[in-house]
Amino acid sequence: MGLRVAIDLDGTVADLSRAMHDIAKKKFRKLQDADPAPPAEAEDGALTTARPTLRNLGLSASDLDRLWTHVLKQRNFWTTLDEMEPGVVARIQQLADERRWDVIFITTRPLAAGATTQVQSQEWLAAKGFRHPSVYVVKGSRGRVATALDLDAVIDDRPENCLDVATESTAKAILVWPGPPDALGPGVARHGVVVKASIREALDELEEMDRAKRGGVVRSIKRLFGK
Repeated sequence: MGLRVAIDLDGTVADLSRAMHDIAKKKFRKLQDADPAPPAEAEDGALTTARPTLRNLGLSASDLDRLWTHVLKQRNFWTTLDEMEPGVVARIQQLADERRWDVIFITTRPLAAGATTQVQSQEWLAAKGFRHPSVYVVKGSRGRVATALDLDAVIDDRPENCLDVATESTAKAILVWPGPPDALGPGVARHGVVVKASIREALDELEEMDRAKRGGVVRSIKRLFGK
């Protein structure tokens, strides 16, 4: 039997941060003349452009409220996002086909104008290469969701969600965290959350889990028949 997996949408496979950053730059006049973020220095000494986020725009709470009000009035906004990594949704579909995984996508997205959050999310996933996607709009703890659905693993970009999974279920929590590891609290490591720098690395971790699970099944069958 293949893995049963839940994968978060925003910040994990869908690039909400970049979209919100770009909309904010157009909406707020005070940001239009602001200097772009300086390049960051990578480990090899090369200069790279930091991923745009709302954090580096210095918006007030009032500004953020106005921004979200504006965004959620856009019809079918959730269908307009880019992928965090080009082709990653199609990669998830390929793995699900090859390894017979059951995959659901989970999100806490608020309702935008147009179709329901679930339908907009399904349309986006289908357009990016995932056939007949299952989307669950979550309101409570993702750990309880993992238990209720008997999941093997959950991939998410928020440490608090991964800690919920690790402490409230038997599913493996895989955190997509491109930032410095020392920015994470000690609870992440203490509770066995697996940290990966990208969604592709998280999918590699799922493949390793799948191989280990299949190997365990084969060993159990051999023991059953005295081999």
